Amino acid sequence: MTSSFQSATRKSMRTFITATAILMLLQTAIAPLSGVAAAASSSTDTNKVTTASSTTIYKTFQSMLYKKNGLPAADAYLESHIKKVTKHHATLMVLQLENARLKALSAMTDRLLVPNVQDKMIKAYKLNDSFTKLMERTQDSDLRALLKEARDSGYRLVMLEGSLYPIMNYAAFVKYTSVIKEDISSYIHIMTKETKNLPADDGALVIGYQEILLRALSQERFLELHPTSNRAKQVHNLLNSYTLYTFYGLNNTPLFDYDTNKMVANAQRGYNGVLQRLASVDSEFLTKLDAFMDVVKESKYEKTAAVEKWLEQNVPVSDYANY
Repeated sequence: MTSSFQSATRKSMRTFITATAILMLLQTAIAPLSGVAAAASSSTDTNKVTTASSTTIYKTFQSMLYKKNGLPAADAYLESHIKKVTKHHATLMVLQLENARLKALSAMTDRLLVPNVQDKMIKAYKLNDSFTKLMERTQDSDLRALLKEARDSGYRLVMLEGSLYPIMNYAAFVKYTSVIKEDISSYIHIMTKETKNLPADDGALVIGYQEILLRALSQERFLELHPTSNRAKQVHNLLNSYTLYTFYGLNNTPLFDYDTNKMVANAQRGYNGVLQRLASVDSEFLTKLDAFMDVVKESKYEKTAAVEKWLEQNVPVSDYANY
C-alpha cells in the first residue's frame, strides 16, 4: 500500500478520533454563516412567527452561544424557541450550534485526555457506556461534573484505540430536523449515522462492506440533490473517504489481503450483492464499482497489475485523500 494512502488513512482516523471535527471545522469556517443563505433561504411561516420576533430570538441565541461554556444553555434555549422562528433563522441557529460544538471539541478532548482523568474514566468504564452511565459509576464529583458538561455540550463518549474520547453527538440535532431546511436536515441524518456507528477504529474498518456502499450512496445522493448546500463540502469529503474505504480498505483491513493478494471474501460478497440488488439505480459511484469488479473478476479476485493500473487511473489516492 502506498505511503500516500497510509497518510490518508491516518488522517481519516484522526478525523474520527476528534469526532470527525477537525477537517469539518475548517470547512464550516466556524466563520460567520453569511454564506448560509444558500442552505437556508429566508422563507418564513408568517402564520406562526414574525420576522421581528424571530430576529429577537436569533440574537438572544447568539449571545448565549458565544458565552464561555454556553453550549448547554444555548441548546436548551434553541430547543424551547426553535418553533417560534422562521425556517431561515432555525437553520442558521442549528448550523451555528454545530460550528460552536465543533470548535469547542478540541478543548473538551484535551480535558478528558488528562492522564488522571482518563485513568478514572477507564477504571469505571464498561463497554458502550455513555457519559450518563459513566457518571453513575463514579463517586468523584469533579469527574461527574466534567462528564455532565461534555454530555450537555453535545458530545457522546466512545472508546478509540484504547482511550475514551468525546465525539459529536449528531443524534442530539435530530430533534431540530423537522423545522430546518431540507438539505441540512439530510446532512444531520447522514452525520448521525456516521457518529453513532463509526466506520473505523485503530486503522481498521469496523462496519460491513455493504454498509460502506450504502453510506456512500447516501452521500452521493445528497450531493446530487443539494450541490450548493452549505454542508456540501463536508459531505463531499466524507464521500471521498468512503471511496477510499471501498476501493482500498484501510491499513489494518486492506481490500486485498497482504499475504494472498486476494480480495477479502466479505468484500466480494458484499460488493457483488449490492451491485446485483441495485442494478437499476443510477449512480456514478456504483458504475465505477461495477467497472472495478469486472476487472477484479477477470483477475480472479487477485490484485494483479491490471487491477493496480485500473485503480491508479480511476481512483488515484491523491484525488480522494482530503489532505
